[in-house]
Amino acid sequence: MIVGFALLGTFAAAQSPKKMPRIKSAANPPQCAQGSICFSGEAREGQEYRRNLSADLDFVLRLPGGFDVVPNQPATTTCKLSLSVANPPLRAHNDTEIDAAYDWTAEQEVETSPREFRFPTNCADYEGLYELLQSDPEKYVANLSSLAKGQGRLWITDSRVTHSHGDISRENGAVEWMRFTVEIKLPPPQ
Repeated sequence: MIVGFALLGTFAAAQSPKKMPRIKSAANPPQCAQGSICFSGEAREGQEYRRNLSADLDFVLRLPGGFDVVPNQPATTTCKLSLSVANPPLRAHNDTEIDAAYDWTAEQEVETSPREFRFPTNCADYEGLYELLQSDPEKYVANLSSLAKGQGRLWITDSRVTHSHGDISRENGAVEWMRFTVEIKLPPPQ
């Protein structure tokens, strides 16, 4: 049975609505393993960053929101194909979200780095994970790595947050912009 995950319950005190300083991370520098797809980018609030990974997959990051690995031709794909099904906790904040929600502040969002994630690379694996998630949580956990064959890490390397507004509240704040580096490991072609 899936054990519930404790929320990181740090609550932010009321803060001034002025812009907060840049937060630059130097603790865990980005790495790129041989054979991985590695790239860096920048995203601004209200915008989308998109990068092609393969003939079938794109990496997408939105602020606010988070990141995902999705079909690059959604009109011809028969499933949703999202990494959300492969990254517990599923009904609480997880590492793929960058939205200052679930009692997370914007500062906590940009300080959480690197963020590790898995993703299914085809519709059959996505649907298999989704079905197991709905019907048999123990089998879901046992089959997670065999059905979510794609792996990745995202490092937030620089950012600016604000408390002049927020997607959830001013207290939680918002990520105005961030720079990041991503490492993607795709399974070998079959």
